[in-house]
Amino acid sequence: MKQQTLNILLLVLLSFQLTYANSINDAIRKATQKQESSPDSCIDLSQKILTQLTDEQVKEKAQVYWNLAQGYLYKHQYHTALFYGLKGEELLKNDNESFIYQDIMATLGWVYYDIGNPAQAIPYHRKALEAAQRRNDFESEIRYTNALGLDASAAKLFDKGLNYFMKAKFLIEQSGKPHLRLQSMLDNNIGMIYIEYENWDKAEASLRNSIKNSTGKATSLLESYALLAQVTLNKKQLEETKKLLDLCEELSHKTTYSFSLLEYYKVRIDYEELIGHYKEAYLFQKKYLTLHNKVDNEGVQEVMNYLLNVQEQKLAQDQLLIEQAKTIEGKRYQLAVVGVLLMILIVGIFYYVFRSRAEREVLKQELLQKELAAKQKEKEELNNELAFKNEKLETLALNLNQRNELIDALSEQIKENSSKEVREGWNNFMNVIQQSHKTHEISDKVVQSFRYRLQEKFPSLTEKDQQLVMDIRNNLSSKEIADKYHVAVKSVEMSRYRLRKKLNIEKGTHLKDFIMEI
Repeated sequence: MKQQTLNILLLVLLSFQLTYANSINDAIRKATQKQESSPDSCIDLSQKILTQLTDEQVKEKAQVYWNLAQGYLYKHQYHTALFYGLKGEELLKNDNESFIYQDIMATLGWVYYDIGNPAQAIPYHRKALEAAQRRNDFESEIRYTNALGLDASAAKLFDKGLNYFMKAKFLIEQSGKPHLRLQSMLDNNIGMIYIEYENWDKAEASLRNSIKNSTGKATSLLESYALLAQVTLNKKQLEETKKLLDLCEELSHKTTYSFSLLEYYKVRIDYEELIGHYKEAYLFQKKYLTLHNKVDNEGVQEVMNYLLNVQEQKLAQDQLLIEQAKTIEGKRYQLAVVGVLLMILIVGIFYYVFRSRAEREVLKQELLQKELAAKQKEKEELNNELAFKNEKLETLALNLNQRNELIDALSEQIKENSSKEVREGWNNFMNVIQQSHKTHEISDKVVQSFRYRLQEKFPSLTEKDQQLVMDIRNNLSSKEIADKYHVAVKSVEMSRYRLRKKLNIEKGTHLKDFIMEI
């Protein structure tokens, strides 16, 4: 019993640990899904998860740091994004092949790219690319080759950027699969390079291919339509530009991605000024300036250096909060263990209770079997008694036959030898016997007629039910019926009760009265 209890306890604790691990991983996945759509929710959820992790959960911590870095990156709080990205890099310094290492390197590259420091972005994007190549992650290899192209373009190295984009397109062609989403991304960026070259025809062709292969995501479509509008505007195709800008306006309400919106506002200002709609141009210029001030990167690099110097203080504060949260979590774990032990105790109590009930059921079954055996024995005795009575009936029938033969012989002798008085007396005796036979015949017919009516009116009655009806009709009491069939009076009473149910007799009507009226 002790071993069973120990096994149950181990299973419950193991189940508890698995549930805990699954809940942590589910929470991390949920935070990842909210990076772009709701960065504040991503950050809040990630901070909560961080307080529940131990130092041994390196992979989970790295994923949380990446979610925090991404959340702050989408909020354009680059110093905090960089802080968490560097913490993730430090955590994975001995692991340069995992998927999360690849993601953290890419995020650090995008932080430097967004603050206008492509020289710092390139090493991190190259590390991400090398990790993808080691893992044979084809799609990631394309994305980070594209990222290096963007880094080169931001550094005004347009030829180098175009070479990266073309290399990525070549890799897609070599794969033999369309990869439309990646094709769309690369064509969009190639279009940007041709805009810088002022090669409007090639820019338009690339951008239209990008839109054609797009998966329909508002962020990427908005940027492609805005760049294409810039091309058609420079080609003086004002009607086409107006159509494209109307599409941009619809898409601008479906995304919050700042850089796509800035691209749209910039070309919209140029268009409104060109056609003389200065009021509209002013409104879009106001939107552009508001958003530009939000993501303005001027002086960020200088501020970053200062912020990195004070990160240790923030790290110490975070560590203190984590330790406090771990203490609280430890107490929760202790409470959970106590709860599990209580549950095991309750299960043990229920086990003993149900075990006692089961033993009682077994005993009950044994008693029922004994009772069934006794009933079987009683049935055998009744069958033996019935066989004895059948034998007596046969003997009686034989005696009656002999009596009839004797009467016939006496009748012949009396007719031949006796006086007139004796013959008259004998004739009267024979008349009485014949009358008795007729009475029995009439009685049998009446009984048969009653049985027929009974079966017609109540076809569901069994032979046993019909016999009980006949006994009640013949004025036999329950005791007399019980003696007749060698059963208990209580059994006869129960049979009478069931018979009332079958005959649908209303309450207050006597059973015998009902039977006599059938």
